[in-house]
Amino acid sequence: MYAEEELMFDIGIFAPFGADHARNIAYCRDAGASHIVLNTGQISSDNAPAAAALKALADQYASADVVLAGLTPPRLSLDACVDDAARSREVGYLRRLIEDMGHAQIPFVHFYLSADAAPSDPAQRQTHWQGLVGIFRELGQIGEDAGVRVSTHTFHVSDRLIWNRETFAHLMAATDSPAHGLTFCQGKSQMAGDSLPDTIRHFGEKVFMVHVRDIATKAQGPTTPEVEQRLADLGYLEVPFGQGEVDMVGTIRALKEIDYQGQIYPEHFPAIAGDRAAGLAWTIGYIRALDQAVVL
Repeated sequence: MYAEEELMFDIGIFAPFGADHARNIAYCRDAGASHIVLNTGQISSDNAPAAAALKALADQYASADVVLAGLTPPRLSLDACVDDAARSREVGYLRRLIEDMGHAQIPFVHFYLSADAAPSDPAQRQTHWQGLVGIFRELGQIGEDAGVRVSTHTFHVSDRLIWNRETFAHLMAATDSPAHGLTFCQGKSQMAGDSLPDTIRHFGEKVFMVHVRDIATKAQGPTTPEVEQRLADLGYLEVPFGQGEVDMVGTIRALKEIDYQGQIYPEHFPAIAGDRAAGLAWTIGYIRALDQAVVL
């Protein structure tokens, strides 16, 4: 049985209804989610959201016992790694955002790097890498000063600067800061060829956020042209949890082994009869059941 004194993981979600915060709150209440992450575009379309606006929004969620746990800013471009003007513009935006998040006590920047491929030329790639390291060192200091942590999501293909356990470990070693950590994504780690439990154990307290999803790289049973096209374009399918190739049990067990204190976030999941909110609710139920079932 599940030990009575053992706490279950908190569930976080990415705002299912965008900027409709009242509806997001109602969904969190009904589905049992305690934390939420918003995109900065759902708060301000032009500039980094102001501290007062962020504080009011965080208070609105807190009044319903929901923690506004993080914000997702625009991706960091590859240009910012090598172009001074782009770096000044993008890091300047992130500085304002992180400082204002600190005032509003929003703990995490939910951070993505550019989805574009890095240069294949080794010298150019090294130049981009050094630029990325410089940016992360700067962001680390900004985050430390503001009391905000930067949780970075990796990729899964080798033409990106950060794409697997090894490359992310190199980045963490080169930019040593308590403000830097990993958004562990089951799908990306699976497709990168990393062992999911070993990756979690390796990074330990540097695992700041966890994305759960299940994928299949081969279709099971009859397919449709849409499925075949997605496999051709992406190389994988999003499938209901427990029906794909991801080690769901091993992931939960490893998170318990490192005494993970963050939230579990359903990321990609199939809709139910075209209803994404229904698919998310099913997914939350699966996570809750798996959490109860896996004991150390």
